[in-house]
Amino acid sequence: MREAFHEKGHIKLRGVLSPEELAAYRPHLNRVVEQHSGESHAMERKVAGAGKNWKFVNNLWSLDEIARRFILNRRFARLAADLMGVDGVRLFRDQSYFKGPGGANTPWHQDSRFMPLDTDKSLTLWIPLTSITPDMAPMGYVTGSHRAGYLGTSNGDDASMDRFEAELGDKGFPIANYGNFEAGDIAVHWASTLHSSRTNTSPLLREILVIVYFADGARVSAEKPLTKGAHPSEFYANIIQRENRATSLPGLKPGELAEGPMTPLVYSRSWDEKAVPSRKLEGAPA
Repeated sequence: MREAFHEKGHIKLRGVLSPEELAAYRPHLNRVVEQHSGESHAMERKVAGAGKNWKFVNNLWSLDEIARRFILNRRFARLAADLMGVDGVRLFRDQSYFKGPGGANTPWHQDSRFMPLDTDKSLTLWIPLTSITPDMAPMGYVTGSHRAGYLGTSNGDDASMDRFEAELGDKGFPIANYGNFEAGDIAVHWASTLHSSRTNTSPLLREILVIVYFADGARVSAEKPLTKGAHPSEFYANIIQRENRATSLPGLKPGELAEGPMTPLVYSRSWDEKAVPSRKLEGAPA
């Protein structure tokens, strides 16, 4: 599993969540998203804009106790540590990516460009709360892009994304899409893996939560300097990075350890010494 993840930059894992866990948590998570979906974030404005039938909510873990149990669960964090090959992981953020019928494209991008961290040890869990079919905009990934450095971004319109994909193909990068997910399956990608999703053409709401982790011990990085001739997307990337710094790393300066109240340590291998193995999410609601 870890070898495949390191080779491709993304992986699909089956049956991570049980039907009972989804039945217990999903109503509560949906309620939190519905209550707070009027918020607006730089990432939302970039990938969709107003009126595009998206529901973004940042850091559900800080808004609701049951959401906190789900997001900060040690089993998810241990999985992230195992895939990255590190001894401890911190939460960077979580977010809802609920895409309604007709919900717009998500442009091609690499999360690492938006994260003010000095480490390449960061990944995202893409967690569907229901089964997903190909018409519900499952994520697409550029295999091997996590080893190729920064590859830029596309715009969100179909023509721009088509051109971007053609250019990637010309460079020898294959594009993968897992298509179908049974309830309980998840996908994982490195923060440096190029990924995107297209319009949700189904009549159903695509209910996705993402959880972003990074290796404990990382430090805050400085903002990327830009020239006047830089592509507009680069200026916007810096804006998103500033917002992420303000949200996840408030008050911290470049060079300081990325530790604070919004980036809790959610797993350390030292904790396993006294832990009782369990297949269930710790603290699942009754």
